[in-house]
Amino acid sequence: MKSKELEKIIKKKFPDLNLVLYRKRRWYMDVPRERLREVADFLFNEIGCRFSTASGVDTPRGFEILYHFSYDEIGLVVSPRVLIPKDDPWTFSLTPIAPCFEWIEREIHELLGIDFEGLRCKEHLLLAEEIPFDYNPLRRDHG
Repeated sequence: MKSKELEKIIKKKFPDLNLVLYRKRRWYMDVPRERLREVADFLFNEIGCRFSTASGVDTPRGFEILYHFSYDEIGLVVSPRVLIPKDDPWTFSLTPIAPCFEWIEREIHELLGIDFEGLRCKEHLLLAEEIPFDYNPLRRDHG
């Protein structure tokens, strides 16, 4: 499948979501947290994208999580982007779709303090065991 075909399929499935064609091989998709699982399931299970990783950042507008899905056939990365309010830091876990999402969601939970509804294990993964769970070193208000 070529990128134009894939673009049409995604826009037809999600006409109300903003698909930003950032570069030829890098697309962003602004997704409300209530639709994250739907979008991820479509990319992962229906289109056949490979989950690469996720990244999280504390921005002035809120916490931003990007899930990076690679469509290897054409070297394209589609990244659903979720903006999470700082006063309500949670989103849905993607682990019900596939277990491959668990470790990166645990990292983001630990480093940014975002709760992933449906993520079962929330023990420290990177920080030492004696570090308090409310210590999230990648938050802007830390320190």
